Amino acid sequence: MDIKREGENELATPAGGEMTPRSDSGTPQTSPKGTDDIAGTRKYSGLSTLEEDDFINTNVILQSRVEEEARGYFHWEIDNWTQLPDRVISKTFSVGGYDWDILLFPRGNQVAEKVSLYVEAKPREAVDGWHVCATFGLAMSNTEDPSTFKHSLTHHRFTAEEADWGFTQFAELRDVMTVPDSESRPLLERGQVRISAFLRVVKDPLGVLWHNFHNYSSRKHTGYVGLRNQGATCYMNSLLQSLYFTTEFRNAVYQIPTESDDPKKSVALALQRVFYNLQGSDDPVDTTELTKSFGWDSLESFMQHDVQEFNRVLQDNLETKMKGTVVDGAVARLFEGKMKSYIRCVDVEYESSRVENYYDISLNVKGCATLRDSFANYCEVETLDGENKYQAEGFGLQAARKGVIFESFPPVLQLQLKRFEYDFQRDAMVKINDRHEFPPTIDLGDFLSEDADRSQPWTYVLHGVLVHSGDLHSGHYFGLLRPTIEDVWYRFDDDRVVPVAPGEVFEEYYGGDLAVPGARGRPAVKRFTNAYMLVYIREALRDNVLGGEAPVPAHLLRRVQEDRAEEERRQREREELATTVPVKVVSDVQFSRHQAFDLSYFDQRQPADNALFVERMPRDMPLRVFIAHYAARTGQALDSFRLWIMVGRVNKTVRCEAPLVGATMDLTLAQVLENRMPRWTELRLYCEPRSATAPADFLENKPPARLSMVHAKFFDTAAYQMRGVGSLYVQADHHVRDIIPELRALAGLPPQTPITLYEEVKPSLVEEMNTALTFQSAEIQSGDIICFQITDADAMRVPAFFDEVQHRISVRFVPRTPRSDEEYGSTGSTPESAPLVLTASSKTPYDQVAQWLAERVDMHDPLKLRFFTVSPTGQPRQAVRRTPTAALADMLPNAMFIQPALNSDGLQEFTVMYERLEVDIVQIESMRSIRVTYVGRTMRDETVLDVLVPKTGSVKALMEATYAKIDQLVRVQRGADAQPFSLRYYEVGGHRVMRILTGDELMSEISTTGLTEVVAELCTSDTLSNEAMDTDSSRNIEVYHFYRGLTHAHSLPFMFAIRPNEVWSDTWERLQRKLGMSEMELKNLGVVCGKQGMVQLRHCRVIQGSVSDRTESPVVDQTRASNTPPNDADTDVNASAMNSDNNSANGVAECDSLCLWDLLQQMKTDANSIIPEIGVADFIALHHVDRSSRHRNLHHERAIRILN
Repeated sequence: MDIKREGENELATPAGGEMTPRSDSGTPQTSPKGTDDIAGTRKYSGLSTLEEDDFINTNVILQSRVEEEARGYFHWEIDNWTQLPDRVISKTFSVGGYDWDILLFPRGNQVAEKVSLYVEAKPREAVDGWHVCATFGLAMSNTEDPSTFKHSLTHHRFTAEEADWGFTQFAELRDVMTVPDSESRPLLERGQVRISAFLRVVKDPLGVLWHNFHNYSSRKHTGYVGLRNQGATCYMNSLLQSLYFTTEFRNAVYQIPTESDDPKKSVALALQRVFYNLQGSDDPVDTTELTKSFGWDSLESFMQHDVQEFNRVLQDNLETKMKGTVVDGAVARLFEGKMKSYIRCVDVEYESSRVENYYDISLNVKGCATLRDSFANYCEVETLDGENKYQAEGFGLQAARKGVIFESFPPVLQLQLKRFEYDFQRDAMVKINDRHEFPPTIDLGDFLSEDADRSQPWTYVLHGVLVHSGDLHSGHYFGLLRPTIEDVWYRFDDDRVVPVAPGEVFEEYYGGDLAVPGARGRPAVKRFTNAYMLVYIREALRDNVLGGEAPVPAHLLRRVQEDRAEEERRQREREELATTVPVKVVSDVQFSRHQAFDLSYFDQRQPADNALFVERMPRDMPLRVFIAHYAARTGQALDSFRLWIMVGRVNKTVRCEAPLVGATMDLTLAQVLENRMPRWTELRLYCEPRSATAPADFLENKPPARLSMVHAKFFDTAAYQMRGVGSLYVQADHHVRDIIPELRALAGLPPQTPITLYEEVKPSLVEEMNTALTFQSAEIQSGDIICFQITDADAMRVPAFFDEVQHRISVRFVPRTPRSDEEYGSTGSTPESAPLVLTASSKTPYDQVAQWLAERVDMHDPLKLRFFTVSPTGQPRQAVRRTPTAALADMLPNAMFIQPALNSDGLQEFTVMYERLEVDIVQIESMRSIRVTYVGRTMRDETVLDVLVPKTGSVKALMEATYAKIDQLVRVQRGADAQPFSLRYYEVGGHRVMRILTGDELMSEISTTGLTEVVAELCTSDTLSNEAMDTDSSRNIEVYHFYRGLTHAHSLPFMFAIRPNEVWSDTWERLQRKLGMSEMELKNLGVVCGKQGMVQLRHCRVIQGSVSDRTESPVVDQTRASNTPPNDADTDVNASAMNSDNNSANGVAECDSLCLWDLLQQMKTDANSIIPEIGVADFIALHHVDRSSRHRNLHHERAIRILN
């Protein structure tokens, strides 16, 4: 805790404390000579002439909601300061049933030239887990002039671990002994000073006041446990705890049949296991298995998701799993209510209504002071009259009332408070931190329809408050829950559960501003911690919802027991890892079959059919004992072999260094490893067999200094095989050629066979040896490897073989899955399904790989095969270009993005996709791929095509190729009898039509940057072809979508035909068909029209979107006066529209009868607003009103992905 030093005559300044260690001896030292005033023996009028109780009331201030249990004070007078030891303890005094004393360090506690003061608490009887909470002050004053004093204040929870607390830097020693001026007196005068303690012991009804939560057990203190936070899963933890304590829901979850489910894929089983662990575990419960069942990766566990959306998707998943079981409908019975949306005519007997089910209710916070206000706002009745009358079937336009009323509320009512809303002014989501009060009980009968069942009261009791602390982009969730009928609340904050007072649940989390006492007109502090979700339970059904306890399913108990047994096994393995060391031994058996560098691989690359001896042995096992164990396991006599230690050389090779003989036999395995290779985690050994010519001291002594053991490998060029043929000893002064006869004998070659020798220097370097050199000149030492082959100028040489082996990989060739928008030239699916495996060097040329594959897929021309690299998710990434230097390595993914697995032969395994082509790849690479968006009869009928066309030439080739692909697509959909059709082509950029394509344009004019796209639109009766753009009977105009301003376009535009003498209602009907939108989506569209080049809304004409509808109008903002100029005419839709003379209420009401053809003829283009590059014709612009829901969807689009 921070330390606070106070100046003289300070009264109410709070101070921090700091814990001190106890004295080294642990024995209290005798108080110095002086007198002690025990609390209550006499009144003390010092300290600014205040009496003790007055001083405590004025200066030892309690925190809010903290109640005093007892108070007291103690004065300790010291008259021999200079003779004090380094640590002094006062006499004991009693306050609140505890003994207390003052600890003084006159020369500082681990801090020089300071005075350190502490208070120490001691229970009168030894009790485990004792604690006492106190707010206290320590003061030092002049014994003759108490008005000269210094004090500091703090509070602390005293425990056996932290029994003393106070101020390490209470005062500077020089300040205690000196005075600031001639009129003052020092605190310490003639070696005398008074030290006072003022204590207020406070109540701790919940047992966690000022708790530091070190070694805190939630289960022990509360009976409940928390859930671990995986990074950003606090929202999920809060909701899961709320669902867990809904006993009826927990019982229903337990009864879901999950015996055969995989917990990593089954949400229901994973949730069962979480609930079971919450019941019985003493430690916080992990939820990783549950989030994995959602299909989340570790990254998504660090993303803050929406608790409401998570709750809905979780319940949907569980309901699906419950169908057809004994708990079918359990979720609906608990959480589902019904509401009715209605429109009721005022003057005639007519009502239109629709009853819908709901699982939660989203209530407004903004503008609503209480929860009841929010319900009233939700059920508020809107009057439809005047220009906004309702078209009642059979009655015409009628005045009506529109609203929502509840038919029923569920037993468990989940209320989502709309703390996050879209702010149109900021064009962003914001958090609403307004004060919003919610009661402990609420009667919802006033919000039910007259037909609702009222046989039992509709009184609801609060049982859960989910709280969000923070802002829109970051924050933390926790839950305040009442698990039982008793009015006892707990705070479930991830892995910690603590009790809370019922009063804290309400006032603390209403939100709003926090008034600061004594702030004197300063603005109140904003509170960003407030209720986000409320859980109420119907009082009449609480016994059913919260009572009872279903038995845990037997299969769940069995699985949990198996998991615990598995965890115990893993724990034993972890403990074993700390006490054992892996020992790997390679013998001539493995060496003879090793095809690569060194004697053998010691990792996963070693083939399974050539496995080494590998066992974990105790680290303290003597080497001699291990050798006996190895001999017994391999069936060898103890005197038939000896072991060599293998080490890693700087050239990245692993070679034998020295035999383990003599005194080394008495070392432990750990010592052997640490002496030679301390950085290795495993001991690597070579087993040398004893030959007939071995010396008698083979097992006792190392070879002489100038005698080295080397290994020999023979490369059989005819069999294309390398094999180890044994080892031999060479003298340093002998010539290399001297061992040639012995090498021939080892390989079984005729005596006169010419051979060539090579040395394995390092994996990337194999050098031919000069046989005229001595072994010392050739730098040959023990452990080196010599390779040899029959001399043949036409055969592969050893270096080439090793280069091929070093780059040897295994590649699985699989047919590429066809897409619906395959490029021109692809033949689509292939008959092959089983992968074809090629084992070859990654340096194998592209053409050689293509030829190998063509022969196996019955392709005569390998150039009609195209290869694709594969992503880590198994999807094709990009086509491999055929170049003169292209090789198999170019078909593999970048090593930065994928870690290849090893096959049974220890080779890295990759996957490459291929596809058949109608034309050869050389021709394709001379062409260009253009992405074309095909739009059918409606804008919903959208298909993306990749079309191959020559890089040079005219756009006509693109049109022809596109038509051919679309014709093929149409015939697949409609059959061979599909009628001919015509297409219109245009180029789109910035979500606006940039130009109509006629076919005469050059391909070089089509952008390759992706900033524009080509659209091919099916010509229908509502559109005109390129050849008939404008006639006397119809003309094409552009239709596009925007938000806020015409320059904020989005989505795909299109061309639309308008006709003379056609009223708007008929035009709108045709436009609706073209858009293909639902009725609800169309209600959220505002429509304006303008002349070519217009970019400001004030110059346009509002056609649709009622001016009088102030909450729904897409083009009118009633919050700004019509005579107030907009701040930004380009971005503010509503103000611009209001300034137009054409936007009167009568004008909007008459839209159905206006003619768009005539309207556009009459409109004049504002020359100042024209931007020639924008627009190809007059236009209709569609404004999307429901922007908030679109933002909400974007905000939550990654929120929940439950795969089951």
